[in-house]
Amino acid sequence: MSYSPLSVLRCFRTRRSSKQTKPMNNASSLSSDARDKQILDGTEEDRISQLPDESLSSDARDKQILDGTEEDRISQLPDESLSSDARDKQILDGTKEDRISELPDELLVMILKDVATEDAVKTSVLSQRWKNVWKDVPNLVFDMGKATVTNMEHPVLRSARVAKKIAQVISNHNGRLEGCIIKHDFYQCHNDVLETWIRLLTLQKHTKALSLSNLRARPRGLNLLQLSPNTFSHPMLEALFLCHYELKTAHAFNRCHNLIILKLDQISAKFDVLNTVIASCPSLKVLVLHVKLSYSRDFLKIRNKNLRLLHLACSNVFRFEVFAPLLEIFSFDYDFDGNCNFVIHAPRLWFIPNYGSLNIGRRESMMYNISCKAEEIDNLGDKFLVSRDANFVQNVKYLTVAVDVMNWEQVEMLRSVLVARNELTGWLCIIFKNVAKEEGESSNGGTQVTKWEEKVFPSADFSVETVYMVNFNGSRKQFALASRFITQGTVKNKMMFETSSVPEEMKPETEAAVAKLMKLPKGNEELEIGYY
Repeated sequence: MSYSPLSVLRCFRTRRSSKQTKPMNNASSLSSDARDKQILDGTEEDRISQLPDESLSSDARDKQILDGTEEDRISQLPDESLSSDARDKQILDGTKEDRISELPDELLVMILKDVATEDAVKTSVLSQRWKNVWKDVPNLVFDMGKATVTNMEHPVLRSARVAKKIAQVISNHNGRLEGCIIKHDFYQCHNDVLETWIRLLTLQKHTKALSLSNLRARPRGLNLLQLSPNTFSHPMLEALFLCHYELKTAHAFNRCHNLIILKLDQISAKFDVLNTVIASCPSLKVLVLHVKLSYSRDFLKIRNKNLRLLHLACSNVFRFEVFAPLLEIFSFDYDFDGNCNFVIHAPRLWFIPNYGSLNIGRRESMMYNISCKAEEIDNLGDKFLVSRDANFVQNVKYLTVAVDVMNWEQVEMLRSVLVARNELTGWLCIIFKNVAKEEGESSNGGTQVTKWEEKVFPSADFSVETVYMVNFNGSRKQFALASRFITQGTVKNKMMFETSSVPEEMKPETEAAVAKLMKLPKGNEELEIGYY
């Protein structure tokens, strides 16, 4: 949640003042002007003179306050009987001290890092102490849609004025930036403003993550992203998010070996341009494509040996070719009409449906092999999947996951992705790994963790129409997970088990476990439990 700087100060004062109640003196019954006149005339002592002696140690000053020999400095904060504006004016005028300004720079920066950049810059007028604090925040956020509008100002002039201020703020910031978000008017698509911003952010500020959004997209031809070659190839730029643009060429992406994350949202382009953009970014680990391709059905080619997460949302594709040996998370949103050729080479994915030849309409699906990730240090795909940038997860209806329930870390990953979706209107397919493991063996090399069995899994709000459990062998961990889904009312329609891959010697135990699950009290009385 974002707060304005002065509301942060008021919140700080309220918390502190609630801890101490002071006797009301007679002067408090006077008006603000009368009290100020007493102080100026010398008939009433200014309470600032009662502050603890700064020459004393911190412990000694605290003892004075606790003993009552010195008044706590909270008493010199603005009188709560005054209006909010009057109290804020006291702080700005310097007639009252705000204790928050005494905090170290690092803490002040932490306060401002979650505040809108426009408000953070305004803190410069609070006092000399605050003047340059905003210049050290790690992220900048600009939204031209929220800029102040003057009735007599033409939209083009207003847009140019705000764009110039954005460039000034970027230039005045100290050091490097972790990230910058700019939501701008479409007017900036027709001048050099976008390129000026990008050069400032990459060449001067070495920004790691950059997000550019065209707020008011216009018909095709008016949202062109026209940039110089190699614009996005700065070695410090690792993540790039673009929204509501039209790409005519791929020049800006030349030699983008630096990019690890690329998200193209609501982007219009021809097939050859998009294929060139993807080929120019060989280091990508996360690629999200929500694109509007030209109506001539053509090939979409993705060949990347580093890719871990891929999301495709598009139409009018005659053939998908995906070659990604490390791909573990694959999501797509496509309207299948029976004329699409799906070629996916991703050996780490356990299940890839052959939808291309089927006329099944729109399908929003995701395949996720959790098992590979827990053993690797680089889990960027997992982190991105449960972040707010993976908004496509909210549209997934059919989810297939491969998981080793003997591994606590993998179970927590499963919980996180299910909670991120919260509801599946289609089905959830869980493929169990390591079905031949002994019950006392942990696949992460340590003692088995059973805490997850004591919790609501994945959450009290999660629900799904149908659950399929593949490679179910009835082990204690698998049984515990299945029983949670049944008794909590998580599953609305069907709970189905596939046991064909279970060794013959384990079949009797497996069938006994399923029979026991059928007898459990159901959270949904209409739930059907069986085999498939």
